[in-house]
Amino acid sequence: MPVSRGRKPKKNKKPARTPKAPVLEPTALPDWMPESIENVLDEAAVLLKAEAPRELDQATASLLGAELHRALRGENGGLDFDLFFEAVVLAAANAEPRLELWLLLQGMSAIAPPGFESFVRTSASRLRKALRSEVLPEWPRLAAKVKATGDVWELQDGYGTRLGVLAAYGYPGDTTSTIYLFEVDTSWIPRLSGGGVFDSLDQAAAAWRERFGGTAAPEPITDPGRLDGLVNRSLDILGDESRVTLDNWYRAERRYLTLDSALKNRGLRLPPSHSYFTDIDPMVMTEPFNAWHLEKFGNEPDDLVVEDLAAEWMEGIVPATWFAVSPDRLDHVRSLIGDWPDDTIRPAAQALLPTWVRWLGERAGLPSALVEGLVTEVAK
Repeated sequence: MPVSRGRKPKKNKKPARTPKAPVLEPTALPDWMPESIENVLDEAAVLLKAEAPRELDQATASLLGAELHRALRGENGGLDFDLFFEAVVLAAANAEPRLELWLLLQGMSAIAPPGFESFVRTSASRLRKALRSEVLPEWPRLAAKVKATGDVWELQDGYGTRLGVLAAYGYPGDTTSTIYLFEVDTSWIPRLSGGGVFDSLDQAAAAWRERFGGTAAPEPITDPGRLDGLVNRSLDILGDESRVTLDNWYRAERRYLTLDSALKNRGLRLPPSHSYFTDIDPMVMTEPFNAWHLEKFGNEPDDLVVEDLAAEWMEGIVPATWFAVSPDRLDHVRSLIGDWPDDTIRPAAQALLPTWVRWLGERAGLPSALVEGLVTEVAK
């Protein structure tokens, strides 16, 4: 097999967050954090409107997400969102005791990142004691006890590169369940692209279809291996995250962990975390492409060009989606190929890309209008 050339080496992504133990000592904070912490504490009064665990969960996630989004838009350095979470907890615990700050800590306990749960609960307990003259409701403490039932479904967009995972959750003593929707973009490195809580499966599915189109109904998942993209989503901050993604930055991770536990209780195990940048065999795609090219055009393209194109296409993406093509995936791949060294491989790969896209579109059974649109776009 020819040795691939022209592609730039890529660093190995680490999909799993490493839990860290919070520290109580004062920490030097990036410039953006003090103002954001003050904003959260000042706006915490909005939590007084919550009347149920789900409402508190949602309001807290939105309160923190607004500041994460503000920091991202402001070209700030030190975008350590775990540190920000820790600093907000410390600030709320050490501020003048107020009911809304206790509610804030209860809400943060419900969405705490791995390794922070005990820290937040301890801080909330300290604040509760400081508010001993107040009559505090019991229901806010249920927010942190949300559990997945183990019932889970999936949806895909028409291109097959966006995954919707719909999982049922409930609170202690509540016979009704809610649906949490994980939106995962697998166009390239899988990443969270959104999320939200809904009253029913139908409501969650309707929200998905409103965003991504289609008429498909959610399919129950009995094989956890289908959730590979959710398991291995990147936790890196890329800088273009939407507000809805940042509203769910902490909550999605917490909901994922409870889903993992629920599936294990049913004897089901999610696939292990791993890198999509190793053990790539381009022949998985080059052989069927060459066979199609020979049948359609009567010849086979240059082996080296096809191999490099296939390897670039496959690296970093969920293997189950290798043969999917979408506008977002094309944007990623075109950008990567554009960075190849200026030799004979790069222009040849760029010239071959429209044919590659047509093959994938036809192979996936996409409507002809979508295939032609993709081919036309990539040929520009």
